[in-house]
Amino acid sequence: MLDVRHLFPGSADGVYLNTASMALGNEPAANALTRAVGEWVAGRFSWQDAEAAGERAREVAARLLGVATRDMALTAGASGGAATIAAQLPDAVDGENVVVPERDFTSNFVPWALLADRGYEVRRVKDAGGVLSLDAFAGLVDNRTTVIATSLVQSVSGFRVAVDGLKQLAADHDAWLVFDASQAFGADPVDVDGISALFSCSHKWSLGTRGVGYLYVDPSIGAGFRPVLPGWKALRDPLTSFYGPDFELLSTTARLDVSWPWFNPIADLEGLRILESIGIDAIAAHNRMLVDALEAGGAMIPFRAEGRSAIVSLDVRDPERALAQMDRRAMVASLRGGRLRISFHLYNTLDDVEAVLQVLDA
Repeated sequence: MLDVRHLFPGSADGVYLNTASMALGNEPAANALTRAVGEWVAGRFSWQDAEAAGERAREVAARLLGVATRDMALTAGASGGAATIAAQLPDAVDGENVVVPERDFTSNFVPWALLADRGYEVRRVKDAGGVLSLDAFAGLVDNRTTVIATSLVQSVSGFRVAVDGLKQLAADHDAWLVFDASQAFGADPVDVDGISALFSCSHKWSLGTRGVGYLYVDPSIGAGFRPVLPGWKALRDPLTSFYGPDFELLSTTARLDVSWPWFNPIADLEGLRILESIGIDAIAAHNRMLVDALEAGGAMIPFRAEGRSAIVSLDVRDPERALAQMDRRAMVASLRGGRLRISFHLYNTLDDVEAVLQVLDA
């Protein structure tokens, strides 16, 4: 059992089971943010220090993913990552298509669906009871498929896609494989080998605030990528490149950066450091233990082990009533797709599992 609840003061006041919407705030991040706000009010805020915090956050995120820092960009949330990748595609020719789950979260659906305006056929993968089978993807992919884009873990159901199978499917058809890792990065190990691009947001499992996203691009395709919102952050030496007319783009993936809100990386860095100090493998094992305990207590987990994640979508008789009962007990969860959605993270314990089981029994 992980011993981190002292870092999350809110865990003492209730049972927080809603990381899939937003992480529980941590004390190191809150302290760093409070100091920064105090400096701002006093007229002593250092934007240079905030930029440096963003660069350190980039480095830690890269280490957690096992990639080179030069291949990481900081974008505007998950939708910024998806939009940046989609914007690199030229207009479609000869019936090119993109493949995406029809019920994926909109941050990873709308940017691809809008490619229809540029001539792409948008093929939508249907799920069966929340399961996105490899066969369902394979039935839509052909040699005119340009991109297969999907969330690693589905927000609505918690289903984890068959990563290795999708890597092979994309390789067999010379398609880009793009993953939205918003419901996985920080909760599960992510192997980027064979992935064209991966993006995530800062405010869920990576324990940050809302407003920043992390984007990895395989250097084999990223060398030709152009900034979607070009500005001073895209230039070779951003801290001195304030005025024209001459400019030179960065040679690293950081040229895809947006001008991030300065307060966010100051806090987000602390959350990433917590993850790194514990290790993603240990966090993943902790989350699996909690899901297994929930099942052992009588909850019906809808997927087999290989499709499970830290999100559990429970089919209960009256989900709105269950959520109301949880609220009365100072428990926080959510409703998605007509089901009660529980999401565990490193600050949850077996006592929290027992609290969920009590609500389900009631």
